[in-house]
Amino acid sequence: MNFNLKLKIFKFIQKIFKYFNLKIFYSKDINFLRNITRVDYIIDVGVEKGTGFLYKNFSKAKYYLIEANPVYYDYLEHYFLTKFNGKLFKIAAGKKKSEKNFFLNGPISSFYKRENFNFAKKKRVKILPLDKILRKEKINKNTILKVDCEGGELDVLLGARAILKKINYVIIEVRLQKINTYNPSEIISLLYEYKFKWKQVLKVYYAKKGIDFIDVLFTK
Repeated sequence: MNFNLKLKIFKFIQKIFKYFNLKIFYSKDINFLRNITRVDYIIDVGVEKGTGFLYKNFSKAKYYLIEANPVYYDYLEHYFLTKFNGKLFKIAAGKKKSEKNFFLNGPISSFYKRENFNFAKKKRVKILPLDKILRKEKINKNTILKVDCEGGELDVLLGARAILKKINYVIIEVRLQKINTYNPSEIISLLYEYKFKWKQVLKVYYAKKGIDFIDVLFTK
């Protein structure tokens, strides 16, 4: 089946979905990170079981893993850190030293409740600014800061001002709905203050109604 025939079939299917007020589309996956030639360190805030697009591209980097959810500690210590060079910090990152309830439910665990969802469990968790958590660790310009913490992204950046001065790359999950803790313009403005510019949307995550969040690469 040639490309033009495939395209005609796809457009026909699109019309059927549109009739029911639904959308279907296609796009080619592109590895935009392959253009970053050197990465020495990766700061992964909200790591869960590891961020695939990072360790697949930068397997030789040293990883600083910041994770508040104890469910993932055993996996990270006995599997991830046996394959990759790094260090696990069992704490949450935020804009200041504090302690909050952390609502637990696997990958959507968060300090913030979300629309139309009730968390069954919660745990009291300590929070420190990222600058303090990593104050003794090596960080240079060839460092990626990745932040994915279910609504706490702006708070993490506010507690990482010293780190933002040093590094050249930030990958951040920008939330667009369900958890309303910041406006995306606040993240863009804060990063611009430290000479970061919006480089590329790495991935778009769709919800039942519209776009839930996007992963964005910012560079100096």
